[in-house]
Amino acid sequence: MNVSEIDALTDEQAIAVLALVLDHDRRLPDLARARQLDAQIGEAAGEPVEVDGTAGPGVVAVDGAVAPGGLVRDTLRYLIAEQTEVAPVVERAIAMTRQGMGAPSRFDPVTVGVGALVVLVLQTDVQLERTTAGKWRFKVHKKALSDSALGKLLGKLIATYTGGGGQ
Repeated sequence: MNVSEIDALTDEQAIAVLALVLDHDRRLPDLARARQLDAQIGEAAGEPVEVDGTAGPGVVAVDGAVAPGGLVRDTLRYLIAEQTEVAPVVERAIAMTRQGMGAPSRFDPVTVGVGALVVLVLQTDVQLERTTAGKWRFKVHKKALSDSALGKLLGKLIATYTGGGGQ
C-alpha cells in the first residue's frame, strides 16, 4: 500500500477510513461505548503511563496540540506498518470513502473523539486500566516505548487530549 494515499485523505475521510477498518474487524463499538471509552481516554491522558509494570516516562512528548485527523493518519500508517495483512482492508476503506461512503451509521465520529478509534487499533499494545485509586491510565506492553513508533503515536494521542506536553 502506498502511504501517500493516507496522506492525501482529508481529516473526515481519514476518520471514516479508520472507522471502516475497525468495523471490518468487528471492533467498532456502538456510540454509547465509544463515548465511554473516549471519557476514559481523557482521564488516562493526564495520568502516568505504565510500561511493563513501571509507571513513568516512556511516551514521546509532543509540543502543542495534535489535530485529530493527523492522529488518525498516523494511526493508519502505524497499523499498516505493524499489521501488513490489514493493508488491503485499509485500501478498500479508502476507496469506499472516496466513493462517498462515510463511517458506519452506528458510529458518529463528530460527537466522539478519535481517541476511541485509536485505542481500539492499539488494543494489543495499549490498554486502559483502572488504578487502585480509581483513575484510568494507559498500560503499555512494550518495553522500548520511547524509541518506538508506538511511543510517538501514544504521545500524540495524549497530546490530542491534553493540548500537548506529553509525559
